[in-house]
Amino acid sequence: MKSVFRKILLLFITVCTLFVVLKWDLIRYGWQQARGQIAIMYNAEPLAHFLENPSYPDSLKAKIKLVEKVKTFANAELGFSSESQYEKMFDQKGKELMWVVTAALPYSLESYKWNFPVLGEVSYKGFFIEKEAIKLAQQLTKKGYDVRVRTASAWSTLGWLNDPLLSNVLNLSNGRLAELILHELTHDEIFIKDSIEFNENLASFFGQEFTKKFFKKQLERYASELYDYLLHLEDRHTLNKFVRNYLPRFDSLYQKIEGLSTIEKENQKFYLIEKFKQDLRNQKFKNPKYTDFIKSEIDVNNAFLLSYKRYSGHQELLERKLQTQFDGDIGKMLDFYQKNYDSL
Repeated sequence: MKSVFRKILLLFITVCTLFVVLKWDLIRYGWQQARGQIAIMYNAEPLAHFLENPSYPDSLKAKIKLVEKVKTFANAELGFSSESQYEKMFDQKGKELMWVVTAALPYSLESYKWNFPVLGEVSYKGFFIEKEAIKLAQQLTKKGYDVRVRTASAWSTLGWLNDPLLSNVLNLSNGRLAELILHELTHDEIFIKDSIEFNENLASFFGQEFTKKFFKKQLERYASELYDYLLHLEDRHTLNKFVRNYLPRFDSLYQKIEGLSTIEKENQKFYLIEKFKQDLRNQKFKNPKYTDFIKSEIDVNNAFLLSYKRYSGHQELLERKLQTQFDGDIGKMLDFYQKNYDSL
């Protein structure tokens, strides 16, 4: 009997050791992410701590109160289980907390994907440690991928945990802040395995529509915020549409240069990217921030281009669905997706 037990124990230890060896990178990454999230959650303070602090700026207190109103709206008007979300805030003291790495094939608009338990295939990888994000980006660059590293202002645990607010988001305009909260709360309600592009497009679309509905619900109070937000959306849609309309040109080029040498591929890709930048600078925007953005030295590559497809590639389709399938009723559209898609 002891001999059988020892054999079973030895087999169990062997399997566990093999799993750790084969999945070490995933285990190490998961531990880093868990430590980062736990540290933020542990050090987050109740919103009342900031609201009752006489030295905390009134302008930021107003933003916190806006978040509370958005949460109440999401619960009462949309049926979201948002009561326990964003009850605390972590003070970033102006520092960045999260970095996101995305990558793509160099001559194809195809994202590099990571595979995670439960979530499935994911086309971005987040970090709470900047040097780890840069390390991964350098590794992928050496392998020949187009890589992009950006900061992130929020994340969602898909309703599994009570997410804290991050203080840097209070620097956003009222419209962008409301949209961010509603975008992340949508992830809590609808998030489909192996469907990052679907999830992000749907959350972006619902986030925008719910924000407009929120401001219209209290129009007397938020008339100017609604006006500013609609102008912001107009500029964003102009930028998104410009990039989306350029994607087929990149697809066509990559098919055309498939049999050429790497040097010739790089040359032709470079010329199209320069043309992209030139045409982008000729776009007209109402918000100076967009004008400043397109005049800056943007690092355009396939990872950059695919970020627009990931978050806005299906916006026109979703708008058509809203009008034709749901008669313009965003509540009906939300109900449809909640009932017909199995969410994590």
